[in-house]
Amino acid sequence: MKVLLFQIDGKVPNIALMRIAAHHRAQGDEIEFRWRGTPRRELWDNPDRVYGSAIFEKSIDRVQILKAEFPDAIVGGTGTGDPITLEQLGIGLDQDYTMYPKWQQSIGFLQRGCRLRCPFCVVPKKEGKVRVEQGVYDVWRGDPHPRELILLDNDFFGSPDWNKSVEDINSGGFKVSFIQGINARFLTEESAAAIASMDYRDDSMKVRRIYTAWDNKRDESRLMRGLSYLESAGVKPDHIMVYMLIGYWPGETEDSWLYRQAALREFGARPYPMPFVRNRHTVGFQRWCIGAYDKRVPWSDWKAASYRPEKLTLVP
Repeated sequence: MKVLLFQIDGKVPNIALMRIAAHHRAQGDEIEFRWRGTPRRELWDNPDRVYGSAIFEKSIDRVQILKAEFPDAIVGGTGTGDPITLEQLGIGLDQDYTMYPKWQQSIGFLQRGCRLRCPFCVVPKKEGKVRVEQGVYDVWRGDPHPRELILLDNDFFGSPDWNKSVEDINSGGFKVSFIQGINARFLTEESAAAIASMDYRDDSMKVRRIYTAWDNKRDESRLMRGLSYLESAGVKPDHIMVYMLIGYWPGETEDSWLYRQAALREFGARPYPMPFVRNRHTVGFQRWCIGAYDKRVPWSDWKAASYRPEKLTLVP
């Protein structure tokens, strides 16, 4: 059987497609992999089965193009709105990395699900309650691959096995990137110390980085308490990147954005605005923060310059 796989979006290896590939290779099937906008002429003329995966809702146009080209394609992922799961397809946890020959890290989930039910997040609906999926040595690909883990856990400390995971990460000498973020609102002195004990990294494994989020101003006291626990445990504030949801809450104003941005800068963390609705204003605010222009250029001047640094000298 010829099986055609499409990764519609995302910059890291797609675990769903990796598991589908492993499943079909184990049955002796041939795999063809395509990433995003591959021209039609490069594809097999008549694949026996087609799968696609999309993470982001903004990719819906690409999803529709794929379905128009291959009406029988099985297309899943958060960006499709289709609740189909790998379990329903009989796909296991084995992962085939051959589609990503330059990728050296190991990527996976130690746990799935989340303790919360945030209205803007699909994880609780899609994955349900927190459960253990794999252990550290299940995710790691083994020698000769580096001991570098990209973890996609949505609620690492919600897992009943988190202590065991931290122990295995540390004793095994692993670098680890929690790219989905740690929920700082729920941190305790114990869990903050656990983070500080690990060799935490960004998604490139090059710099020290912990990711978390501040989605609502009313969470300020719990978030700041968690950040303080991290600092007390030895995590430098500059190591902490805080995703800020903007453009979501009814009646939200830019004053709320500026309040959170200023509070995070005062603490020493790195604010990273995440527009729920992307427009010139929200993306302009995002660029102001992630480029660190907010450290030296007032927001009013940035707006007057049409959110463009090259125009700042034109502002009186």
